Amino acid sequence: MSNKTRGLWSPHHLLYLAVIVFGLVLGIYVASRQTPPGYEYAQLLPSAKKIPALDLRNQEGKPLTPELWRGRWSLIFFGFTSCPDICPLELQKLGKLLREVGDSSGLQIVFISVDPERDSLEKLGDYVNFFHPDIIALSGANAELARTAQFFGAAYDRSAIIDGKLLRVPWGIDMPQGSGEHYQVNHSTRVFIVNPQGEYAGSFAPPFAVAELAADMNVMLQN
Repeated sequence: MSNKTRGLWSPHHLLYLAVIVFGLVLGIYVASRQTPPGYEYAQLLPSAKKIPALDLRNQEGKPLTPELWRGRWSLIFFGFTSCPDICPLELQKLGKLLREVGDSSGLQIVFISVDPERDSLEKLGDYVNFFHPDIIALSGANAELARTAQFFGAAYDRSAIIDGKLLRVPWGIDMPQGSGEHYQVNHSTRVFIVNPQGEYAGSFAPPFAVAELAADMNVMLQN
């Protein structure tokens, strides 16, 4: 370094540079503290929607009340216990997510069956317990399940072969006689987010990994 260059970096200049750098770092820190937290994978609604009263029951036969949602974050998944692939895979991920964030985090997982004819409350209890003992299962009459799914935007339908013909049964309709035990259920695979105020706040779109869910949920749980 030449004598001329050394003269440019006098103690006075170095102090001035340090003040500028400190100011920039402080400004970035303050700005980050004032900016709402961002999420990598969660798709949040422009404004959260309050969940209406729903006539559903959990695996213990207790009616759903608004208290279920209050004071904690919830993730909801719609499915059915006879599902051969998607439901067990996603519930396995959600059970692992519960273990990763910790029992004291306040996060809860809620599984809503859209197949009440085959999914008794006892069967639901055994099913979700396999993935995690704290997962809550809900079910109800077909009409109420359709209303619940419609609120969240979770589409589903069922199809059965009756008298040699394929019959599609839309949501809200009881399965007709003769449909047997081996009909198919097609359902949404999104995971829906409910905030601690009991409001539908957004969702995670498939496919998703446990690490992705955990990254965004840890941000939510801290705010």
